[in-house]
Amino acid sequence: MALPLSIQTHAEASIAAMEAGYDVLVEKPPAAVIQDVDAMIATSARTGRFCDVGFQNQSKSTVRDLKRLICDGGLGEVQRIAVMGEWVRDDDYYTRNPWAGQMVIDGVYVLDGPTNNALAHYLFNALYFASPTWGHVDTPARVRGELYHAHPIPGEDSSAIAVETVGGVAITYLSTLAGWEARGPIIRVEGTKGTAHWDFQGPTHIEYADGSEQVIEPDGRREHNEVFRNAIRYLRGIDDKLNCSVAMARPITVAVNGAYESGAPPRGIAAEHITREDRDGKVFTGIDGIQELLDRCYAEFLTYNDAGAPWGYETDWFDTTDYTRFDMDLG
Repeated sequence: MALPLSIQTHAEASIAAMEAGYDVLVEKPPAAVIQDVDAMIATSARTGRFCDVGFQNQSKSTVRDLKRLICDGGLGEVQRIAVMGEWVRDDDYYTRNPWAGQMVIDGVYVLDGPTNNALAHYLFNALYFASPTWGHVDTPARVRGELYHAHPIPGEDSSAIAVETVGGVAITYLSTLAGWEARGPIIRVEGTKGTAHWDFQGPTHIEYADGSEQVIEPDGRREHNEVFRNAIRYLRGIDDKLNCSVAMARPITVAVNGAYESGAPPRGIAAEHITREDRDGKVFTGIDGIQELLDRCYAEFLTYNDAGAPWGYETDWFDTTDYTRFDMDLG
């Protein structure tokens, strides 16, 4: 059963479907909070029905090829990873449904924003690349998150999140839906033997420490379709694994929840630092200087506040070891 539903309904609908005897392909993220993801994992184990998650990048050829290279030791020991995505959204994006840009709706957590929705794939990619084991995603050991909104919404539209994984990899994730041009997402994976530059729209370029280079070209297959093909092949016994089971997706929910726990609810960026612009009847909101800030943070593995953003705020590390419950009062 395919469930392309709103975030706050993912857990309830997936659990009901599995208990009714159906295998499930649910849209990403699996759920907003870790206790719901754990309930989905437990239901899958108890019923024997799978719950696949639509993180389609895990079916993208360049992601899988880079992961295989990492698993084979091609980059050596992965040490740090940077992620950057600048997207543009108008006001209509936040009126397209009742839960867009919301933290809670009808008493249920949503945590909608680039980190948990539009650009969630790329934080997940980073956690995936952080592990040297095929089919495995590294788990956050601690998280330090800065969450902001420039648009007139209660939720997050921009974030800078630092993650240290159980495996010892440092991840810096930078995203905004209040940019001025669409850029990325891009990911840089630095290892002891080389650095990989992954690009959502093209090939992956690898620079090795010995001076040699390699290019991983996309295979031309659309990853959105491959999600369904993988699920079908798995049902038929052709593929031995799902590309993204709900258990595999658990670490990103830990990271998202940890970002909220470390920095509290998203903070509004003062009007003096944003511009609202009418383009042919559509109103866009952008953060002044966000492009230069993103470029510096991506190059130097910095959060916005670390880089001296005038609207930034300091947050503390939040320990996500044995983290099992999100229970913040978000209104």
